[in-house]
Amino acid sequence: MHTPSTQPRISVVIVDSTRITSELLEQAFLKHPQFSILGCIRNLEELTRLLSQKQPDVVLIQCSDKKDQPQAIAMLDKVSDMCPSARCIVLSSNLTKEHVVGFFRAQARGVLAADLTDFATLCKCIVCVHKGQIWANSEQLGYLIESLSGSKALRIVDSKGDAILSAREEEVLHLLSEGLTNREMAASLNLSEHTIKNHLFHIFDKLGVSSRTEAILYAMSRRMVAR
Repeated sequence: MHTPSTQPRISVVIVDSTRITSELLEQAFLKHPQFSILGCIRNLEELTRLLSQKQPDVVLIQCSDKKDQPQAIAMLDKVSDMCPSARCIVLSSNLTKEHVVGFFRAQARGVLAADLTDFATLCKCIVCVHKGQIWANSEQLGYLIESLSGSKALRIVDSKGDAILSAREEEVLHLLSEGLTNREMAASLNLSEHTIKNHLFHIFDKLGVSSRTEAILYAMSRRMVAR
């Protein structure tokens, strides 16, 4: 006899200054058994109030135009401060390099083009981000790599300012952030590819990430240029 799935629903908060859009999205999500909507809000004040009472799994932030970016960044910061376990997705109609980099630096875990994203893709993105994955296309990942290129050093530190990675691991992370493959990193550092893989394993473990993209995002959000 088949037993129905008891997997908890993914709780979602929709942030959108346009009430009509958020209501349409809410109606679509209500028909989807995998999600539950904790609220549809319009501004930072409402978000602060909601986060003081509820702990969502995912916060979906919609940006309708360029002027909404500062507000979206403020909301990302607020979620990171009040509900660190929540993962944020930005659905924006304006995704220039500056915007993409800004959103990810503010701890967004996924970015989607509003005018190119259907509901099925949005649902897939939410599920992936909820699982701890990063949602970014190749062009957006390129923006992130470009934003890190040119730094002479990437020094990742803990809350006390102590280095998390060894000097060699910092070198590997720097080259990874430049977009180099394992083979190219090995050639650059005069090491074997096997050694590079070991360094990456230790880097991922120390930073608590599981992919190259997550390591790059971590470096972006936490990096300090060595003195």
